Formats: sequence, structure tokens, C-alpha cells
Amino acid sequence: MGEYRGGMNYWQRATGSWQVRLVGEVAVHGMDGTWEAPDVGSRKARTLLALLGVAQGRMVTVETIGEELWGDAPPRQPRANVATLVSRLRARFGASVIIGGRRGYRLGDTIRVDLHDAAQDITYAESALSTGRPGTGLVAAENGLDLIGTNVVLMDYPTPEWAERARAMQTGLLRRGRHAGAECALRVGQPAKAQAIAEAAIIADPLDERAHGMLMRAHDALGEPARALVAYERLRTTLATELGTGPVAAIRDLHVAILRANAVSA
Repeated sequence: MGEYRGGMNYWQRATGSWQVRLVGEVAVHGMDGTWEAPDVGSRKARTLLALLGVAQGRMVTVETIGEELWGDAPPRQPRANVATLVSRLRARFGASVIIGGRRGYRLGDTIRVDLHDAAQDITYAESALSTGRPGTGLVAAENGLDLIGTNVVLMDYPTPEWAERARAMQTGLLRRGRHAGAECALRVGQPAKAQAIAEAAIIADPLDERAHGMLMRAHDALGEPARALVAYERLRTTLATELGTGPVAAIRDLHVAILRANAVSA
């Protein structure tokens, strides 16, 4: 997948272009600073930008844009109104920020989106982990998590289906990024960092068995086998209560290994 150079930060220095922020309120980040929600434009302009950001470079038809902006009460000339919103965004962020015309619009080829930048970082981390480069993978995972782990995606849009899709993507990426990051941290000898990442994954999903396993390994590597055993018991109890089942074989085997090692050293 090429050499990792630090995600958006490196890319932005190299191109000097824009990144659309979907985490929290819609914002735009550039070399000269960040345009927070009120400075980006009107509510409808921000909604248009968010729609195009979620679409990840795909064309969004004018009809779809109109439905999301006005619902069952469109203006007399919805196409012209959409074109006006696009013109205002282009005037503020450059002609290349949005591409298209009467048929539909998409973000320009050089415009980044935080959610999709994080997806690239986390996918890179997983690849680096699988090819024996956990140090590089850890940096990539942490960059991806930093991009999307501070707030809910599109918090100002609680009900639209397109925003719910984006939030589901965020949830999946956070899970993948935490798994990859914790495993990379363990492999490069940073169990305290692995512990913190695994704990964040467990807070998000108390049934996450993989995260519990990495937390147990982190505690054991830190010389805290008792805390590893407590983590196992917490998982076992939660699974029994919520699902009527027990941990998978790999977690049970890890539990036994920690018990035996602790018994030998006692």
C-alpha cells in the first residue's frame, strides 16, 4: 500500500487543499485554519457539503440533494437554488471544491473527508499489521482514531438515513482501528498503550471479545496477571448475562495460560 507518511497531515502539507470534517459539526479545514459550522455557510450549504462528503466522491443527483434540503416543501426552482448553494461554497473554498452541474454534484478530486481519511489510515494499519510492520501500523491506527474518535459523526443530523450510514461507518472504523492499534502496540512492546486502546474498545462494546483478549495480554505484559483475570471474569459474566454463552476458545485458552504462568511464578 506504499509508504505511510502520517495520513491527512502529510497529504495536506503536500497539496495545500481542503478537508471536510464530518465528525461533530460540519466544518472545513485548510492550510490557513478551520472554518467551523457557522463560517462554512448556511444550514443548507452545510447539509449539501455533508451529503457530498458522505458520498465519498460519488455523484449525488440534484433530485436527491433537493429532497434532503427541502423534503416535501421544495422551492419553485430547486435546481437553481442548489446551484446557488454550490456557487457560494465555490466562492468560499475554490472552484474545485465541488464538481458537477445540472445532473448532480460531487466533491472535487483533491478534497478530503475526515471519515474517509480515517478509513484509509485504519486499512493501512491492518495491512501493516498483517505484513509485520506493527510500528508503522500503530502510527496509522492512532492517526485514524484521532480523526474520528473525538465526537459523533454528523451530530447535527440525528435522523437522515445518509447520516446514519456515516455513523455506522464511524462505529465500524473505530472498532477496527482499536483492534489494529492495540495489537500493534502489543507487538512493539507498548502494553500500556495497548491497554488504553483496548479499554476504549470495551467501553464502546462490552461484548468485544477480541478487545478483552488484548486487554488481558496487556495486563499480563505489564506484570498485572490479577487484572488480566479480572478482565476475563468480567467478559465471562457479561457474555453469560447478555447472550447466555461463554468466551470463545482462544480467550479461554489465554485465561488458562495466564493462570498457569501465575501459578508457576507464585
